[in-house]
Amino acid sequence: MKIAKSAVIAAALTAAISIQAGAETIHAAGAAPATAVSASVASSPKKPHDNAIYNQMMILLKSPAKQAEAISYLEKKICRVTPSQASTMVLKLEDAEKANLDAWNNKFYKDSVQSKLMKLMKAGDDLTTLINKTSDKSLKSLFKGARDSGYRLETSEGMFYLVLDYPRFQKVRPFMTDDIKSYIDIMTTETKKTFANDAALSIGWTEVTKRALSQEVFLKSFPSSSRAVQVKLLYKQYLNTSLYGLNNTPLFDYDTKKVDAKAKAAFEAAISKGNPSKSSYLKTLKDFLDVLQKNHDTLTPEVEKYRKSVAGM
Repeated sequence: MKIAKSAVIAAALTAAISIQAGAETIHAAGAAPATAVSASVASSPKKPHDNAIYNQMMILLKSPAKQAEAISYLEKKICRVTPSQASTMVLKLEDAEKANLDAWNNKFYKDSVQSKLMKLMKAGDDLTTLINKTSDKSLKSLFKGARDSGYRLETSEGMFYLVLDYPRFQKVRPFMTDDIKSYIDIMTTETKKTFANDAALSIGWTEVTKRALSQEVFLKSFPSSSRAVQVKLLYKQYLNTSLYGLNNTPLFDYDTKKVDAKAKAAFEAAISKGNPSKSSYLKTLKDFLDVLQKNHDTLTPEVEKYRKSVAGM
C-alpha cells in the first residue's frame, strides 16, 4: 500500500524539510548574528573526551540498525561536547532519520498494520500510547522501534505514516549553536501542528504569517547556516501559500473570485504589527493588498500577474 501524494507533501513539511520550541515562537529573533555564533563556538575550549564522543556518534550512525542506540547516546553524552560538535551530531542524526524514513514507513504501509492502526488509534494517541494499548507483541515491537528510532506517527487521507520527531530534539536544544537551536524550533512547530492535510490548510491564516516571519528571521540572522537551504524552501512554501492558498483552501473563491476575508484580515494584522520596510514578506503582503484594493478584492489578470511575478511562477 502506498501513501497518497498529498499526504507525502504534508509530511514533507514536517519531516523532510520533512516542519518555535514547545512554545509557538522562534528563538532566532533575539539571537546573535551567525558570525558571532561562529566566533563563540570557535573559542569554546576543547576537552579530551569531546572527539571520542563525537566519533562514537558517527560510528553508530553508520548503521541504520543502531539508530535508536545513537539517539540514546546523543541524549546522554551531548552535554560533554562543544556546541559545534553537538550541532553536527544532531544534524547527522537528522540526516540518518531522513535516510531511513522510507524503510520504516514501508513497515507501517502494510495492509495488516494499517488495518490494526485504524481500529487501535484514537485522536491524540502517540506511539507510546499505542505501545501501552495493544497486546499484539509484533505491534508493540514495531511501535517501540519506530519511537526509539526518532519517529512519530501521523495520519492523512486515511493513511498512517511516520515523520521525524523534531520535538524530541528539544531535549538537547540547549547544547547546540544558536542557528541550529532556531532550526529545531521551526521544525518542531511544523511537526506539532502540520501545515496542511488533505490539500487543505490545517492551521489558520494568522499562523501562516507567523511561521513565514519566523522563517524570514532565521534566514536574516543565519544566512550561512548549514540549514539555511531547508528553511528557505519552507519559507518559499509559506510565501506561495500566502498568495495562492491550497487546492482545498484557496485564497480566492473558485466561483466569485473574491479574496478569503480571514486571509486578508490576517495579512492586514501582520502588516500593522510589523514593519514592511524591514521585512520582505510583509512588503510583499502590503503590495499584494494594494493591488487587491485596486481590483476590489477580486482575482483579476492584474492580481494574477502580480502574484506570479512574486512567486516566480
